[in-house]
Amino acid sequence: DESNCYHEFSFGKPTTGNWVHINIDGVVQLDLGLVVAGGVVCDENRDWVFGYNRYLGKCSIFYVELWGILDGLKLIQRRGHDRVIIQSHGL
Repeated sequence: DESNCYHEFSFGKPTTGNWVHINIDGVVQLDLGLVVAGGVVCDENRDWVFGYNRYLGKCSIFYVELWGILDGLKLIQRRGHDRVIIQSHGL
């Protein structure tokens, strides 16, 4: 349902309300091509809430970013947050 979605590109602008931020990143071991996706979730004050990661084996950086977003959104939803800003440097 699009009415429940809110899109914002803040470029450093502070947010107000009960927002959380997901900052997604991945790590690649070049010689083996193995990757780990993960992220850090912060509150509207940019204070750390939790971090997470997932070992993916061999895949493209595109999939690393997508898994990082998906895992982060699932974890945030379980904690009851509904206002999320996703920050990714790989997409």
